[in-house]
Amino acid sequence: MAFVEVGERIGIIGALVNLGLSGLKFTVGASVGSVALVADGLHSLSDLLTDLVVVVGMRLGRRPPDATHPYGHGKFETLAGSLVSLVLIVVGAEIGVRSFAALREPRGADSAPAMMAVALASLGIKEILYHATAKAASAVKSPALWANAWHHRSDALSSLAVLFGGVASALGYPAGDGVAGMAVAAVILASGGKLLWDSFYELVEGRLKEPEEDVIVRAIEGVPGVVGWHNLRSRRSGRVAFVDVHITVDPEISLRDAHEIASQVERAVADVLRGEVSVTVHVEPKEEG
Repeated sequence: MAFVEVGERIGIIGALVNLGLSGLKFTVGASVGSVALVADGLHSLSDLLTDLVVVVGMRLGRRPPDATHPYGHGKFETLAGSLVSLVLIVVGAEIGVRSFAALREPRGADSAPAMMAVALASLGIKEILYHATAKAASAVKSPALWANAWHHRSDALSSLAVLFGGVASALGYPAGDGVAGMAVAAVILASGGKLLWDSFYELVEGRLKEPEEDVIVRAIEGVPGVVGWHNLRSRRSGRVAFVDVHITVDPEISLRDAHEIASQVERAVADVLRGEVSVTVHVEPKEEG
């Protein structure tokens, strides 16, 4: 519960920071006529909205199982991550269109100092937010928080692109502003596409990634009394990993001993995966011959 509260707190802090950054970028960008800075402000505004989506998704996702959702409500977090990804893609496309239009009407170098100052400030702040959010996401294994962390990182990278545009304009290449905006769009579209694919993979019940399943197998085979295993299935719902496996044991041992071996397998798998894990072990006698 404490981890979840930390995650929500990170989301609220991020929303407040993004509110301030978007206002700063819009104001300065409009005053100096920088399309890249206005585009970056639009990105920060989208971050504000997705921060709120993530907080709501986490609150819904942590609701306990009930009669209609016996496996819990973790998919709400995954859905929140999907919405963050879709917002990233829409914003990236909009920025790309605006930036392409700006290439035809480049601005002068007078906007360069303001662009560089705001971009530097945003770059530092958003990188700090990325690391704080990523740390919380790693602790609770929340897909929504991971998506939001990368949203912060993409904002930092887009600010880096704006900084590049400011430097280019100061050096006498006014088209650098539009080029920087195009770079912003590319970064956002790429990160949005990857996050959307990851969320879709989880929504359609994709198995855990190979490194996780490898440690699960080693954990199962390391439990004394396990003769063999088969029918390993895994999936993730929000921050909860679900694992289902059949193990075979010596047919001569007692039911009590077989149950203890199954319990040890459950603990071993939960220990190596960490976070919230639900493990179901089916015990079968090893067939002779």
